Amino acid sequence: MTANRTHSSPEARRRRSRRIAAALSLAVPLALAATACSPDEGQAGSASEQEPTTVDEGTATTVPADMTAGAGTFTTPEDADRTDVESTAEVAALIMHSWDTTMDTTQTDAAIRAVPLMSNEWAANQVEPKRNGAQGEWLEPAEHEAYSAPSIVPASGDVSKDVAADKAVRAYDVSWRWISRDGTELPNTGRQIVTIYLEKHDGQWDVVFHQFQDMGQ
Repeated sequence: MTANRTHSSPEARRRRSRRIAAALSLAVPLALAATACSPDEGQAGSASEQEPTTVDEGTATTVPADMTAGAGTFTTPEDADRTDVESTAEVAALIMHSWDTTMDTTQTDAAIRAVPLMSNEWAANQVEPKRNGAQGEWLEPAEHEAYSAPSIVPASGDVSKDVAADKAVRAYDVSWRWISRDGTELPNTGRQIVTIYLEKHDGQWDVVFHQFQDMGQ
């Protein structure tokens, strides 16, 4: 007995072809996705996400305060009231005893910073010597990038006086200690008597001469 063979109509064959094509269109992208993301590659991606982020700080456009003169603690000429003889003399005395071993090579470097408080003639005399007269006292502070912290009181005696309406003399007992940048306690100290001669020109006081008397440590 011969089995009857059924024949599909052309429309039925077209519908079956469309279903097969649709199935293939879904299967191919899924297969490619599975191939592209292997277990090893997935783990590598996770590890990459967990790596620490590094920050490029770039080039600093400003100098850190710690590396400026006196780490930003020094008195400056702008602190003086030039119409007041006491203010001008005191600020000059403090500046001339403010040294920073990271940038100063002699005591005169401090006096040069006080030049804006001086007459033109006396400012021209602030010339740095070839050697540091206090080299021995500066050795240990220099090892720790230290800077001085001066304090002043009026000197005893009758040196300080008003010579005339436009002339005055002020003397100060100045002492200082050293502050290190690395936190080391430094026992080094110093003391000087500074005598400052001032004259008033056009309503403001100028330092026209000064001299030091070393009082030791």
